[in-house]
Amino acid sequence: MNRTQYVAMLEALAIDKNNLKKYKERYQYAYILSDGIFKIVFAEEESHSLLISLINAMLNLKGSEAIKSIVLEMQEFPGIFNKKNCILDIIGTTNAGEKVLVEIQQQGDKFFRDRVEYYIARVIENQVHKSEKYELPKIYFLGLLDFEMFPEEPTEYIHHVDEMCHGKKFFSKLQKIFVEIDKFFELEKAGITKNDQSDAAEWLRAIKSIIKEEPMPEKLLNNETFKRLQESVKLVNFIDEIFNIEVKNMNDLQAKYEIGFAEGREKGYADGREFGFDEGREKGFSDGHERGFDEGKEQGYADGHERGFDEGKEQGYADGHERGFDEGREKGFSDGHEQGFDEGKERGFDEGKLKGFSEGEFNKAKEMAKKMLLDNIPVKQIAIYSGLSEEEILKL
Repeated sequence: MNRTQYVAMLEALAIDKNNLKKYKERYQYAYILSDGIFKIVFAEEESHSLLISLINAMLNLKGSEAIKSIVLEMQEFPGIFNKKNCILDIIGTTNAGEKVLVEIQQQGDKFFRDRVEYYIARVIENQVHKSEKYELPKIYFLGLLDFEMFPEEPTEYIHHVDEMCHGKKFFSKLQKIFVEIDKFFELEKAGITKNDQSDAAEWLRAIKSIIKEEPMPEKLLNNETFKRLQESVKLVNFIDEIFNIEVKNMNDLQAKYEIGFAEGREKGYADGREFGFDEGREKGFSDGHERGFDEGKEQGYADGHERGFDEGKEQGYADGHERGFDEGREKGFSDGHEQGFDEGKERGFDEGKLKGFSEGEFNKAKEMAKKMLLDNIPVKQIAIYSGLSEEEILKL
């Protein structure tokens, strides 16, 4: 039975407890990675041989380093004052005095890494008492994950996380090991781990056959540990009350989830609205500035064109008027000069003609006056006949 099927069973039991019979007929095994089932299988066994085998396999502890025995302890570390409680799935002390923390995590959680550090810190805090020196035991944290935590390492399913300094472990007494169970299933399906004969891989193959309700490989069936594991997870071996407790835990978890979801949604809405408002304002300002710039440029061009046209027209009129005046003056001077010349020529001709005619008459009068003087005609009479003045006659 996998996680989805197990949740469906619990939801059916929440409606009617008698639905359990139907699921026991349909499935052979319980979901081994459920917190409640895992604790029953690995923590309630008297010798804890399954738990020791699992831990040694995942931590790759062999020979003198292998765990021989383990004493399980209280799983809850109550919060002090207003500190948050720390509830571990399994915690124990080995025959060597080492601490082992085992945590099952079925789904990805944004703060799972924070929680791991907090759990370890609370355990460390409880190791040193007054009057004791600051000497810590070796502490192992084993995280069994039913989700992918390290996507950047697609072909690795076991991850040792250490604090490093210049390529060396800074504090070797603390070891954090994370096992991506579902990733191993995918690697196994792709044939990538077919040559992996490690104890960890054999354990995960046994878990895979239980979760996927598949026949266990013969090699594993010949192993007493895996035969005992298979038997301990059979659905028919669990009393109904176990699943009733699981249903309650699921309802409590769902209630917390819904409350958290509602609070998160409200908070997210508020933050999103504020963030969206700021982004919208910035975006609107940017778009508005850009659009305003474009429109302003167009309007400016239009206004400038219009104003330039008007100014150009005025300037052109002024320039044209000035140029026209000058050209007109020149043209008028030219035309006037020509006309004046023609008129002057005509007038001069006429005047010349008239003058020429008068001079001819004057000369003629003078000749007549001279002859009359020779004839001793009185000056007064000559003036009357010639039209000359007495002075003009006397000058002759």
